[in-house]
Amino acid sequence: MSLIEQIMVVSLVGMLASIPVVTGRGDRDQLQLDASARRLQSGLDRARSIARREQTACGLSLNEEGFMAPDDGILPVSLPACPGIGMALQEAFEQGPIELSTNLPPVLRFTANGLLLDGGIAVLSHQRLAKARCLVVSLPLGVSRIGSYQAPLPSDGGRLLSSRCLPDVAAS
Repeated sequence: MSLIEQIMVVSLVGMLASIPVVTGRGDRDQLQLDASARRLQSGLDRARSIARREQTACGLSLNEEGFMAPDDGILPVSLPACPGIGMALQEAFEQGPIELSTNLPPVLRFTANGLLLDGGIAVLSHQRLAKARCLVVSLPLGVSRIGSYQAPLPSDGGRLLSSRCLPDVAAS
């Protein structure tokens, strides 16, 4: 085998070896985004459960890191923080480029029977993915649903629209 043939074989093997790495990274990014969306839903469900179990109204905040007790300055005096609610949107070892865009209020309020009193939308995006995941909280009962955001994210203070958060259709 000549030197040119050896170089061509090594180049071909190198190109073929790089294909699964690129595909695997995109799959990992998508799994990370999907897991963050499920954690978003789970955080709301957990706060509802805590409010019902404790039979007391409570509040929590959502930011880029996840759910946490609201700062004292924004928490209404008559509303305690939901106990034990600290919950990250991502696992510590996967802290990556997941970004949160939301129009939910700074404090999400839950009644003693677990109803969510605030509505809005939260959109999770990943810088390497075109698809964004979303969670819509509809009023008056605080019912939430996860879907895919079907439009580019607004920039410069544009509005997030719940009508753009469409449920995922299961493949049959």
